[in-house]
Amino acid sequence: MLYHVNWNTSETKKIYQARKNSELLMEYLEDRLLEEGIAKLISEQPTPNRGYGVLYYYYSNKPRKRLLSSAPRRDHDHIHVVIFNSILKREQLKEELFDLGNEVETPDIKIHTKEEIDNLIRLINTNLHML
Repeated sequence: MLYHVNWNTSETKKIYQARKNSELLMEYLEDRLLEEGIAKLISEQPTPNRGYGVLYYYYSNKPRKRLLSSAPRRDHDHIHVVIFNSILKREQLKEELFDLGNEVETPDIKIHTKEEIDNLIRLINTNLHML
């Protein structure tokens, strides 16, 4: 695990060869998390021999306070986001019409647009203030 990274300088970006829209969404998500002061720490887990990686965003300077992970896609124009620590529930995401993945315990979504990222940030901000 590598800490104190960002999307543009990450090993994940270098090795992934993701689609352009997927890369733009990764950058926008990170920018919004930092602008809103939500992300306090960023790490990545690159897997060069398999050609992919994932970035983790934390809502505290302590690596145990994981907020979400995100990964670009090589064959699709979306990014995959997994939400940790019960920050958002699957039902909330379903009500907001997010494209849900198969995970139940730690909800995962596919994000296709910047508007979906803005909506996700709004929901996270609301729920983080309730913790």
